Amino acid sequence: MNKALILGGIALALVSFSSCKHDGKTEEQELGAGMIRMDLTPYGLPATIDIPDTARKPHVIEARPDGSIHISVAKGFDFTINVSGMTMDRKKKDINGDDVDKFQSWVVQDSNTVLYKTQMVNEEFHFYAIIKKDGKTFFVEDLRQGPDGNVNTFTQQDAQAMLNAAKTMMPLAAPAKTNS
Repeated sequence: MNKALILGGIALALVSFSSCKHDGKTEEQELGAGMIRMDLTPYGLPATIDIPDTARKPHVIEARPDGSIHISVAKGFDFTINVSGMTMDRKKKDINGDDVDKFQSWVVQDSNTVLYKTQMVNEEFHFYAIIKKDGKTFFVEDLRQGPDGNVNTFTQQDAQAMLNAAKTMMPLAAPAKTNS
């Protein structure tokens, strides 16, 4: 009888401990291998986004004069986030009407996301996403030309990785105002 109570208590403790995880996942599992959660509040945007770990990679995270936030992590991960942007219909018209970087095909296409292939000199991939969460809207797209003037070309895997990161955008609650 005592053994049954002890074993039952241990089982209950284990179940209680595992329920403290988020949907059965630890924070590391939620982030995915090699990712970190970046708080964008210091750059003027109360939100978080999951990006590749910046510990040993060249990276830039900066607020730009146009109000967007530029995030670049090593080669192949370079995009901007803005709180205003084009509707998806307007963006698709711009993509189709580009006479220099000629549209080839849609890889992913829904009401808030496009990942597409273009051809200038070589085959390139780009994305545009309208992220709507908790009453907030963010517009995220790859950065074709970096602040250093270099033109970025992205593979399909690059564009998909950036799109996946964009989908992790999560607004943060505005800080409570204090009475001073």
